Order: sequence, then C-alpha cells, then structure tokens
Amino acid sequence: MKRIDADLLVIGSGPGGAMTACVAAEAGRDVLIVEEGSHHSVDSAPSFSLAEMDQKYRNGGLNVTFGGTSITYLEGRCVGGGSEINAALYHRPLDQTLREWRDQTKIHGFEPADLWPHFEAVERDCNVNLVPGGPGPAADLLKRGAGAMGWSTRDIARFWSYPAKGEPPLAGSGRQSMTVTLVPRALRAGARLMPDTRVLRLTREGGRVTGAIAERSRAGEPHERYELRAKDVFVCAGAVQTPRLLRRSGLTHNVGDTLQLHPMIRVTAHFPEPMNDLGYGVPTEQVDAFKPALTLGCSYSSVPHLALWMGAEPTPGNASAKLDKLRDWRRTGIFYVAAVGTGKGRIRDLPVVREPFIRLPLTTDDLKRLGEGFLRLGQLLFAAGADAISTPVNGGPPIRDRAALDAVASALPQGKMTVSTIHLFSSVPMGADDRVTGTDSYGRVHGTTNLYVNDASLFPASPAVNPQGTVLAVARRNVLEWLGG
Repeated sequence: MKRIDADLLVIGSGPGGAMTACVAAEAGRDVLIVEEGSHHSVDSAPSFSLAEMDQKYRNGGLNVTFGGTSITYLEGRCVGGGSEINAALYHRPLDQTLREWRDQTKIHGFEPADLWPHFEAVERDCNVNLVPGGPGPAADLLKRGAGAMGWSTRDIARFWSYPAKGEPPLAGSGRQSMTVTLVPRALRAGARLMPDTRVLRLTREGGRVTGAIAERSRAGEPHERYELRAKDVFVCAGAVQTPRLLRRSGLTHNVGDTLQLHPMIRVTAHFPEPMNDLGYGVPTEQVDAFKPALTLGCSYSSVPHLALWMGAEPTPGNASAKLDKLRDWRRTGIFYVAAVGTGKGRIRDLPVVREPFIRLPLTTDDLKRLGEGFLRLGQLLFAAGADAISTPVNGGPPIRDRAALDAVASALPQGKMTVSTIHLFSSVPMGADDRVTGTDSYGRVHGTTNLYVNDASLFPASPAVNPQGTVLAVARRNVLEWLGG
C-alpha cells in the first residue's frame, strides 16, 4: 500500500472542499485534495446533456430516496462537485434564516454581520454576476405572468462570467465552477489533487484522526490502495457522502439522521408564441413573493429535458403525441416549484453494495406546500398565456383550464408524482448543542480533535435558497477559524 503524507487532507472537491483547500493552501499549508470522481474541464460536455450526466453525475443522475413518495436527487461526482452541474444560481440567505440556525443549535460566532464578509469574498472570488441585458424570453414570460398576478420577482445572480458591454449576448460567457475558480487557485498555491480516488474509511487513534485508507480506480489501470496520512482532515463530500464516510469510520453521533432537502415538482407549459431560447442558458428569474417557503421559477428546457418532464398521458398513441410536442419545443418550457421540506431522512449504507439507503418521508405538510406552489405556478402560467400545462401526477392528462388546475393542486397524491431535488443538506448539523449536532460551531466532529466537516451537511436546517453560496461562505468562515486556532 502506497503512503502519501500531508498537513491537511481534504476529502471532496465541491464548493466546500474547494474553498477549504484554496484558503488553506494559500495560507501555506501542505494540502492533499482527494476526489472520488474524475477531473473534467468545465466545457468537456454540453451543459445538461446526457454526456455531461455520464461524466459528472453520480450514477448518471439516477439516485433516489425511499418513502411514501420517492424523491430523485442529483449529486455531482467529479472534481468541482455540484458546482459543475447545477444552475449556478447565487443567493445570500435571509438574516432571519441565519439567526434561526444560530438559535436552533447554539452556533457561536454566527451573527449575520459575522458572515457577510465571507459572502462578499465569495462574490468577488467566484465571479458572481447578473445576466447583462436581461435573462431571456422564458424569464421574461415568468415575470409577465407574475406581474399579472401582482407577485414580485427577482433576477438571480449566477456564478458566471459574462462578456464586456457591447459584445454579442452571452458571447464568451462561462460557468464559474470550482474547476475554473478555487481548485486552480489551490493547485497554484501548491495543493495536490488525487481524482478517481474513493476514501474507504478514516483511520483513527482514539479521538485523533490520522488520515484515511483510499482506493484509486482509473480506466484501464489496476486499482491501487493508498494510506493517506495527515495532521488534520476535512470531510467535504456532500450531504449524503459525508455522513456515509463518517459512519463507516465509526463516527455516528448525530450523523446521517437529519438529512433535509428542497422537494421540487416540474411541469411543462405550452404557449402560442415561441418562448424557449436555449442560447440564454438557465433562466434566472424567480418569483420571490412566497419565499422562503416556496420558490417558483423556470428551468433549462432542452428537448431531452422536456421529454423527461412532459409526463405520460393516458391516451392511445401517446409516444407519437409526445414526439409531436417535442418538435414544437420552442413553444414549450419547463417550470418548477421548490419548497422548504419538513421531513428528515436517515442515511445508511447498504451491505456489500456501494450505495446508500436513504429513508426520507414527504410529509403531509410538504404535499400541502407543493400543492399550494403548483396552484400559484399554474395561475402564473395561464396569466402569462399558456394554453396547456402538464400535470405533476403520473399518468394524468394536461391541464387546460383553472378548474382542472384547482382539482389537481388541492389533492397531490402521495406516491404518484415525480418529485426531485438538487439541494440536500443538514445531515451532520453544526452547533454547540451536542444533543442535536454532529459538530461544534466551526465543523469539528464531536469526539475528535482534528476532524472537520465543511459542506452543506453542516446546515442546521434549510437555507430556503440555492445553497452553493452559503456553503462557500460558511466553509470560508470555518477554515479561517481552523487556521487561526
């Protein structure tokens, strides 16, 4: 077994891991980053394509929780993690949310004023920008429908680089993922990166973690085992993989018992006029009138994505009818409702296989909230001129009027909908109250002296917004605390 030594071992290279490695390496620490997935450039495959899903998603995107309603979830499995595959939307959470977290688990040093400098650094270092010249026709349509209903909307910034003023729309733009921003900075500062390497377990001597045992697997090469030795270890593998690794290593106190997520339902809507222009990328307009409980927005609407979310109508010749609709893709868009979920899930490893078992209920309150959101989304789409909306209920017919919309929204059925999420968190919550937390206020795992978590697992509850910005800001806060300790 080969041995590699470092001052700091960072497990995972998504937003939390990339920030941890970058800050530590630039402070002069010898950093080793270990990533289970492969290292691809940000443009190695078209965004939201099947090729990208094969390269960068865990299991090609086919991951599911179990409960009355199964929830499909997406995880990045590549250098850069979720930042390589998500919509790259950036939010600061509400002050109210941060204070609720602070009070809920007794987090020290967590006033909003303490965190805003870290958000400002993220916005600067990761190129957070609004779309110049407006977010495109699909977003304009969402804004028009919301305006007709008297609801406020907001254009959301992205981790994205846009062309200079006067250049063609979106020419030369680019996703500012971790492989573009923080990972290269960490490497320039001397950090080492091991992709295609899965950490099997952490090694421990009492309360001290000495490193990890890992296995490297690359196409066409034999598997290699490594002993990774480090003075300190940060686990930043995401809200599912982080608790799995901790539990495999015998660390189970409040670990993997409180996973939370944002349940989402997506529908397609057809309009009389063309409205789907893929050249603008992901539409960035969101309805904020019902936040933090509910967010309404529109998704990237390529033909494969339309096929996925269009649903199956219970009529003869459905395949042919669906193809006809896909040919009319310029008049069709995907729209979503994202809710703050109330269920809490348990993450456990299945024997023998390398996959987790996640039991997470979609609660009655979740169904009611999603039903309310779907009703409001449908009202918005009809107000914007839609002539048909697909139903979130599997096998149901399209919705063409308000009466049908009311009927579906009032009784979303458990177990008969396609529910998904791209936002997972809260599986190893942080805070000084060790009765309900897995780490202290800065991510140090209870019962250890030198093991830290630094990703979305730490959130005590939902951030109620896209979480990437919060992950980066909290990770920066924590690693700077570690450096000063």
